[in-house]
Amino acid sequence: MASNGHEQQNYHIGYKEDTLKAFELRNATTCLGYLLPTLESLPPTFTLLDVGCGPGSITFDLARRFPKAKIIGLDLGKEVVERNNANIPTYAPGTGIEFRAGNVLEPESFLSPEERSGYFDVVHEHATLICIPNNIQVLRTMKELARQDGGIVACREGDTHSQILWPPCPESAELQERIYEMNGLDTQTGRKLLAKALEVGFRRDQITASASVLSNITAPERELYAGSMITMLADETSQYRRAASKFGYTEEQVEVLRNNMRRMIAADDGWRLCICTEVICRLGP
Repeated sequence: MASNGHEQQNYHIGYKEDTLKAFELRNATTCLGYLLPTLESLPPTFTLLDVGCGPGSITFDLARRFPKAKIIGLDLGKEVVERNNANIPTYAPGTGIEFRAGNVLEPESFLSPEERSGYFDVVHEHATLICIPNNIQVLRTMKELARQDGGIVACREGDTHSQILWPPCPESAELQERIYEMNGLDTQTGRKLLAKALEVGFRRDQITASASVLSNITAPERELYAGSMITMLADETSQYRRAASKFGYTEEQVEVLRNNMRRMIAADDGWRLCICTEVICRLGP
C-alpha cells in the first residue's frame, strides 16, 4: 500500500508471507472486470500507475494482458517492491512492468519530473484507500497524475462494513471494526467512493460507477484468507494481536477468534463476501 509515514505504521494487515499469498488471489479477472473493457480500448502502449500494488498479482496480470503498456506498481513497502521486481522474469517477462517504492502523496519520491505532470493514461488503485486515513488527498493526487486530456482514474474499494462471514463470526467482525476505528480508517469507504470522486472535482457525467463482490468461497480461498487471520492472531507482534491486547481481550477471547477462522476453513458451506464499489473517472470534457 502507499501512504505517509504515520499511515505506514498503522497498516494493520502487514506484509507477512501468508498475507501476501492471500492477496495473490486477486488478479485482473477477479478484481478488474469493471475496468478491462476500458483498458482494451486504449492504444496498446498506454501508461498505467497501480497505486498500493502490494504483492503485484493484479499488476503482473495487467502486464501479461497488455505487454506493450508501461505499467508501474507503487507500494510503500520496500521489501514487497524488491520481491515483485525480482519476480518480473518469472511472472511477466518481456513486458513493460516495473515496481517502485514510494509515497503516493509525495510523487517526487518515486516519479521523474516528466512522470509527475499528467503523464499516466490510467491511475488505478484496488482496496488501497480503505487502508489510508483521510484518503481524499490520495484520490486528489491520483487525479493530478492522470493525463488531463482524457486520462482515467479507476478505483475499486471494499466496503468492509458490508462483509459477511459464514459460519457467523460476530467476535471477529467486532475486533475488525475496532481496529479500523483505532487507526482512523473507515469500514464504509466503499459506499462513499462515488461521493469522494465528486469531492475531488470529477463531474457526475465523467464517472461510470458500478459494484461487485469480493469473495473467498472455494476451500483454497478460505484457507488463504482465514489462515492469514489465524497467523496474525498468533503473532504477538502483529497489529491485530496487539490491538486485541490493547482492547483487553483475554487469551480465551483470542482463541475464540482463531476458532472462528478454523471453523470457516473447515465448513463446506463457508464463505466470505464483501461488497466492492467501482468508479472509472475520465478527465477532460
